[in-house]
Amino acid sequence: MNIIGKIFLFAVFIMSLVLMTFAGAIYFSHVNWKDEVERKPEACLPGQLPGYKHQLEQAEAERTKLDAQINRLQQQVAESEQARDQVMAKLQSAIVQKDKELSALKEEREKREEDQRQKVALLEQTTKDLEEARGQVDELTKKIAAQQAKVDSQVDRSAELSAQLAESKSFLAIAEERKAQLEKQLVNARLLLKQSGLDIDSLPKDRVPELEGQVIAVASGSIEVSLGSDDGLQAEHVLEVYRGGEYVGRAVVTSVSSDRAVARLVKSYARGVVQRGDRVTTRLKA
Repeated sequence: MNIIGKIFLFAVFIMSLVLMTFAGAIYFSHVNWKDEVERKPEACLPGQLPGYKHQLEQAEAERTKLDAQINRLQQQVAESEQARDQVMAKLQSAIVQKDKELSALKEEREKREEDQRQKVALLEQTTKDLEEARGQVDELTKKIAAQQAKVDSQVDRSAELSAQLAESKSFLAIAEERKAQLEKQLVNARLLLKQSGLDIDSLPKDRVPELEGQVIAVASGSIEVSLGSDDGLQAEHVLEVYRGGEYVGRAVVTSVSSDRAVARLVKSYARGVVQRGDRVTTRLKA
């Protein structure tokens, strides 16, 4: 046997070993697919899965279960969609209603705002009129106060004049009473003088007794003094008025009663305002 034969023999041997190894591997790795497909769960070893047929049945059952769940969920979804549609319809209706209410509220708000603007304008006009009225009232109040002051002054003047009138009436009553007394005394004196053989026209008239008295009342241009005919005072006698050591003025007797007399103030001799309580005096003239 030559070298080539030996080589072929060795190659055949090697190939045989390879084929044997391959056949053993195929044998040991061979799977009974029928058993694998039909293996029941109770025949499975620990950690071994059931056959594909049973897995397929389980998958089919699971799919049926899932389909039922899907159908149920689809039905629930349909019901939810129907309920949603109903809710949406209600919401849409409510939105439309609310839109109407909102429009009505907007119109009412605009109307109220317009009324408020009118009221504000009216209030501003009223406030302006009130301010003008207050100004007029203040002006009228000032005028009324001025008129009231005039009225008060007139009332005071009227009261003063009333007092002076009453005092003048009192002086007049005294003067008339004294005049009646003097006329009566004059008649009696003339009668007595005539019986005594004397003439009253021949008696001196310029002799004035020296007297001291007091002003007891002051009227307009006249005074009343505490001297009378009992003191020797007669009409046309002159009285000098003084206060303390100050000369005030002169008065001429116009009427006389028994204990008082009325005298007219002489303006040309006035040196002050004659007041109640001032002193009066006469001087004996030769």
